[in-house]
Amino acid sequence: MKIKIMSHLATWIVLFLIPVTISPIPFPYQLLPVGAVVALFYMNFFWLTPYHYMKGRILFCWGVNLLMVLGIGWLMHRILGVRVGYLVYLSVAVIISISMRLGSIWQQSEEARLKAEAARADAELRDLRYQTNPHFLLNTLNNIYALMTFDTKRAQDAIQQLSAMLRHVLYDNHEKEIKMEDEIEFLQSYISLMKIRQSGEVDVTFDVEQADKSVRIVPLILIPLVENAFKHGIGHAQPSFIHITLKADNSHIDFDIKNSVVPNGDNGQKGHGIGLTQVQKRLELAYPGNYTWQHGLTDDASVYDSHIIINLHN
Repeated sequence: MKIKIMSHLATWIVLFLIPVTISPIPFPYQLLPVGAVVALFYMNFFWLTPYHYMKGRILFCWGVNLLMVLGIGWLMHRILGVRVGYLVYLSVAVIISISMRLGSIWQQSEEARLKAEAARADAELRDLRYQTNPHFLLNTLNNIYALMTFDTKRAQDAIQQLSAMLRHVLYDNHEKEIKMEDEIEFLQSYISLMKIRQSGEVDVTFDVEQADKSVRIVPLILIPLVENAFKHGIGHAQPSFIHITLKADNSHIDFDIKNSVVPNGDNGQKGHGIGLTQVQKRLELAYPGNYTWQHGLTDDASVYDSHIIINLHN
C-alpha cells in the first residue's frame, strides 16, 4: 500500500511540475488544467482500464480517451489559451495512468497466483504427511503383535514407545518444520521397534555424526526411506544389514541409508504404496531446488544406497 501511494505521489509531482515550469499561464490558473489531468488520470485508473481495457474493449478505451483529450484540450484553449503542448501533456497522463493500473493488476494477479501455488503445495505436503502416518503404524503394530506372543514385558515397553511416536505424529507432524533432535528421536524409536522381530544375523546401525540438533527439518520426510530399507533389505535366510548415517549443521542435512539386497523378487527396491514416490514429492515441495537425491543399486546389485543432501540456506 505504501509503495502504491508513493508511486502516485511521484507521478503527480512530475506531472504537476511540467505545467508549472513551462507554462506561461500564471500559477493560480494552472490548477484548472492540472485538475483536468487529474480527473482524466483517475478516470482511466479506476474505470476505463479495469472495466473496459482489461475486458478486451481496448478500442472503446482509446476512443474515449481520444475524445476526452481533444475535448479537454479545446476547452482549456478556449478558457486559458493553452497550446498544442497541453494535448501531449494529457496524452502522457493517460499512458502513465493505464500503465500504472495494468502494472497494479498484474502484480495483484501474480501475488494471488503465488499464494494459490503456496496453498496448493502446503495442502499437498500435508496430504503426503497424513499418508505416512498409517504406513509406519501398520509396520510397528505388526511387530508389537508378534512380540506379545513370547515377551509380554517387552511388548508393553514397545507400546509405550509407540505411544511417544504417535504423539510426535499427531502434534509435531502439523508443524511446517521441527527440530532435528525430535526427528532423530522418532527415527531411533522406529528402528528400535522394527528390530524386535529381527535375528542376530541382521546388522542395523544408525549413526548420528556431529549433528546440530537445533537444525530444523520437515517432519517425517526421512521415515519412508527407513521403512523401505526394512522392507527390502532384511533376509531371514542370510546375513543382511541396514546402515544409516545422519549429519546436520546450519547449512545442510546429509542423510545416507544403505541396505543389503535380498532375493525377494524386487531388487529394484521400488517400495510399497507411497514409498519412494512420496519422498520425491515431499522433497520437491519442501526444498525445491535445494536438494540432491541419489538412489539405486550398486554395480554388483548387492547394496541399495539412498543419499539425500538438503541445502538449508540457498
